[in-house]
Amino acid sequence: MTGIFLMAKIGWRNLWRNPRGTMATALALGLGLTLLLVSLGLLDGSHEQMVGNGVRFGAGHVVIQAPGYQETGSQALLLPASVASAAAVFLRSGAMAGVSRGVSPRLRASGLLTSAANAEGVGIMGVVPEAERAVSLIPQRMIEGGYFNDGGNPGIVIGAALARKLALKIGAKVVLTTQGIRFPGAEATEDGGDMRSTLLRVDGIFRTGFQAIDAHLVQMPLAQAQALLGTPDRITQVAILLDRESDSPRVAAGLRKGLDGVPAEILPWRDSMPALAQILLLDDAFNYVMNGVVLAMVGLGILNTTLMRVIERRYEFGLCSALGLRPVQLAALIVGESLALTAASLVLGLLLGLTLQHYFATTGLDLRWFSRTNLPPDLVFDPIIHARLSLGRIVSSVGIVFLAATVISFYPACKAARTKLPDALKMF
Repeated sequence: MTGIFLMAKIGWRNLWRNPRGTMATALALGLGLTLLLVSLGLLDGSHEQMVGNGVRFGAGHVVIQAPGYQETGSQALLLPASVASAAAVFLRSGAMAGVSRGVSPRLRASGLLTSAANAEGVGIMGVVPEAERAVSLIPQRMIEGGYFNDGGNPGIVIGAALARKLALKIGAKVVLTTQGIRFPGAEATEDGGDMRSTLLRVDGIFRTGFQAIDAHLVQMPLAQAQALLGTPDRITQVAILLDRESDSPRVAAGLRKGLDGVPAEILPWRDSMPALAQILLLDDAFNYVMNGVVLAMVGLGILNTTLMRVIERRYEFGLCSALGLRPVQLAALIVGESLALTAASLVLGLLLGLTLQHYFATTGLDLRWFSRTNLPPDLVFDPIIHARLSLGRIVSSVGIVFLAATVISFYPACKAARTKLPDALKMF
């Protein structure tokens, strides 16, 4: 035990025989850990925001819809409206209690919206306003008017880009035309399938930042949409928003068992929005490759520095061998020095990395810094990214850097252990 402490003491003193080189190496390794922590924090934060926006502008963390709707998108594939109530009751009971933030039934169709100035093809979404407020971000993105008027005959809310195309203002009259839905095996009115029109007023205008939504989507009360389409007590899908994204597979599996008698497909967001899941997967892969390149460059720099230090100390190693130090002990000395240097570097990297992480988590990284002008209004993500870094990410990052630095130290250690005594002592 005394010998180990003596070797550690000698190794620590050896590090500071060349303080400039030691500090440069520690700074390089510390900056590598800092870049890794900041990169992972921004990656996780951006993914969290992308998923949050995607599910709240899309079909939720979990969606219930008729079998085949995911592949075809057919308007005739509908569910009984009672499915939404059954799902809400199930999510409030048993093991599922407390996981859901909202359940919103929706009826979707396509139609033509006509104003005095123009006409435009639109996507129609019938919603229950109170339920939709708990699930969607659209009620929070109103820039004119309100999200459906209280009392009276409610009208519609439309996107800002669509309002601009049709030259519409709050209170303007529009005509919404669509085709009544006729589907086999369900109750439909006798004239189902005929063209239907209704006169509506614009209650509100929203801007989400998603061009496909702002220029195409029209929302109206569910009962009004059902009357227009001739589908009483029918809906297209049920959107479910959860407290935690990670619960979506478990909740979807639980709903499949709880609603076993209902002919419906129940999908977590990764299945209902595969394009978004693929984007996140590719982003992860690219980020890991870039982090690997950074760590490789830092590792090569450390390897070069350590090898130079070993070569410069050949006389010292020769003298140690002459005094009876075995090759294994020489190798252990170099590894010990490397581990001490790595530990100091990791402390420095954690201090810098967590400081920057705290800044990006509270203030965020504003991508508009990198552009002289404002980012385009149809940008599909929030321009300010807030970092999110879990304890598991921190531990794994420190472990990866420590393991890489330890492995890198083995080659210089072997080089020192193979020092030939006569050649080493002839250097001076």
